[in-house]
Amino acid sequence: MTIAVAASGTTPFTLACLREAKNRGSLTIGVANNRGTPLLQEADHAIFLETGAEPIAGSTRMKAGTAQRITLILLSSLVMILLGRVYDGLMVDVQASNKKLVRRSEKILSRLTGRADEEIHEALQRAGGSVKLAFLLLQGYGLAKAAAALDEAEGHLRRAMSLMVERPKAADLRETQPYIREDVTHE
Repeated sequence: MTIAVAASGTTPFTLACLREAKNRGSLTIGVANNRGTPLLQEADHAIFLETGAEPIAGSTRMKAGTAQRITLILLSSLVMILLGRVYDGLMVDVQASNKKLVRRSEKILSRLTGRADEEIHEALQRAGGSVKLAFLLLQGYGLAKAAAALDEAEGHLRRAMSLMVERPKAADLRETQPYIREDVTHE
């Protein structure tokens, strides 16, 4: 996927990149602040941002640039959701590569499960730092089956949970039932 952004919708190098991406078979998205421009007409998907005239003529970093930035943030957030990196509004694909991110992973698991810090720390250790896998472990599922469900679900935690619920096996469950917080929606 290629996203081409130009306030005018006519910037030559942006159009050249869009055209080359199309030639290579990429899905193209054009983002512009002027209606009916080549960028919007040639893209597979056009996003027209009607921001009107800038308060300071010629300064496209104000209204146009802000609208473009918001659009790119929304698009990247949607991509993260569709890739299964977000669960219940939390980024669960954290790569805990430093102390700050380890703490973030622990806070995410605490919020999702309500479990004690020691349990969360142990689950993260067993899961090799994977928040998704640790979450499934904290639900009472075995390590091998939880990892297999995540693999089958292509990393989507919600899908993995559905797989685990659809075909639970007594050997995979701990003695206690999985704990799912009532105040959190699992959509």
